[in-house]
Amino acid sequence: MVDYIGYEKCRGKIFTLSNQTKAVALTMTSMRAGLQRAYLDGLEFIRNKISDTEGEVAKTRLSFYGCNESDEDSYLQYLKECNDHFLTANNELRRKNIKLEVIDSEMRIVTLLNQLREAAEVDKGEIAFITGFWENIKHTVESFHSLVEKFQTNVLNRLNQNCTSYNNADISLEVSNRYTEEISGYIAELERELTNMRLLMKTYDGGIHQDLFSQNSKFAEKVLVSCDLKAFPILRLAPDLAEKMENVCAIARKWLDRDEQYMYEVNNYIKETRNIAKRREEDLKNQKEKQKKIEKAVKTANILLQNNKEKLQKIEVELNSLEGQLNGFKHEKKCRHEEKAQKSSMADFLSITMTQTRKNYNLQMKRQRLVKQVRELEEFLIGLEKELSNVEDELMVKSQERILINEKVETSVKTYDTLKTDFDKYSDNLEKLEQEVNILSGQLLQLEIIQTYKTSPEHVEQIFDRPQTVKLAPSLKEKIKRKRKGLPVTES
Repeated sequence: MVDYIGYEKCRGKIFTLSNQTKAVALTMTSMRAGLQRAYLDGLEFIRNKISDTEGEVAKTRLSFYGCNESDEDSYLQYLKECNDHFLTANNELRRKNIKLEVIDSEMRIVTLLNQLREAAEVDKGEIAFITGFWENIKHTVESFHSLVEKFQTNVLNRLNQNCTSYNNADISLEVSNRYTEEISGYIAELERELTNMRLLMKTYDGGIHQDLFSQNSKFAEKVLVSCDLKAFPILRLAPDLAEKMENVCAIARKWLDRDEQYMYEVNNYIKETRNIAKRREEDLKNQKEKQKKIEKAVKTANILLQNNKEKLQKIEVELNSLEGQLNGFKHEKKCRHEEKAQKSSMADFLSITMTQTRKNYNLQMKRQRLVKQVRELEEFLIGLEKELSNVEDELMVKSQERILINEKVETSVKTYDTLKTDFDKYSDNLEKLEQEVNILSGQLLQLEIIQTYKTSPEHVEQIFDRPQTVKLAPSLKEKIKRKRKGLPVTES
């Protein structure tokens, strides 16, 4: 008998958002406008910090070049003037047969000045100029060192703390993966540039690492044409630090812009995912109703199949019984015919014997008994023939019934197999649909957690330079925990 219980395991549970989850969604919608404003204000605050850094870079650059406004020609003119003074100083040392050194550090500048003071017969202004350059570059390096640390504190730390995503390793979101990949690129670029700046400033004392200078810099190419950077690589230091600092500010702005874009993407994904999830839930509900109807048809077909099989089995038993009776009657008929033939022959033999001999009372009585037995056998055979005929007729009827029931069983098997196959396929598709709904639900939850994480007043408040003396919102961890459980997020 076919076991139908197994098919119950194929049935999935309909996924629907609970009333509490829907309440959370409504609460989040009402909160979103204000939280988005606070989040955007936080980004603007960081942008202002970047602008402050850019202003400090510009101020430091102008101070180094001694200019009142940004002008590359003036920058090049100053560097060329520095280059000429260093050349004049080297020529003076060369005339005194003093070994020339590559000017690539503060130590080399000091050494050059000491050599000039000892060797120069007449100071043509090189000592004063180079001394001024030394003080200028030293002040500039110190300024950039301060700028790097301020940038780390005011910008980079805020970006790392507030402009990243809250990702769940169990749920993969294309929008989050793409964002994380791009942000990781910005982080790597910033770390590389800031590390190179720190190393350049650190090696300024004893010999700058020229391999850390930026490549493919248009201004550096102009400096290379105007100055002898092989002899005086120190001339490249301040321009390179300024370019690097401007570059980290530009990367930080890209990071901010990408984070803002990410939040708009998350909002859009939430709307789209919620709409898709709602449609899939409706599809799942409808498909579940259809599955119940198919399931009912399968059960009905299974019951009909079992009934027909039971009928067929019963007829088979009856046929076997009838065939047994038929064979028994045939065997008995044969035995009785043989017995009749034997006794008829004996009676005939006694009749002949009696005609040839004198009358014998014993033989006559024996013949009479045989004749009587033959008549009884003939009557018995007549009755046996009738019974045999009845059994044969009944066997024929049952055989016809078996043919009809067997046809019904074959039809029931085909019907059941077809319905069962359709039900299995439908259940598989239903399971896939339910998995899709669950995945969409998980993605929707993850997106809302990301939005909660990034726009939480607690989180946004960390951006600003003010003490947090008042509890603005429930614990962010508690909020996320409640959201995962589908509980309402209360606001304080």
